[in-house]
Amino acid sequence: MADRLTQLQDTINQQADHFCNSIGILQQYSTPSKFPGFDRSGSQTPQQQQQEVSDYAHLFATLIARCAKDIDVLIESLPNEDSSTDLQVWWQALGDWNKTTKKQENDWKKL
Repeated sequence: MADRLTQLQDTINQQADHFCNSIGILQQYSTPSKFPGFDRSGSQTPQQQQQEVSDYAHLFATLIARCAKDIDVLIESLPNEDSSTDLQVWWQALGDWNKTTKKQENDWKKL
């Protein structure tokens, strides 16, 4: 279980990195806002830069969505709090009993 917890923590940290990097891209490529009564001359964003922003948006959307799915899978793979050692042993014994019963049933069908 410790390995899954470590994987989960690493994936959550990776998701935080994706969020921080996407915000950094927004800050780097954002265009200045225009406010009434405030005149500030600034450079307009060239068309090529707009394409880069679109590419980054798609990239980070994909990375964030994939990482979120990975986090969900890792959380689902963690044992349930009701899953004590005794309960796990009981489930294993039940599975063994089912296999034995199935084998006996198949043996009887052969007779």
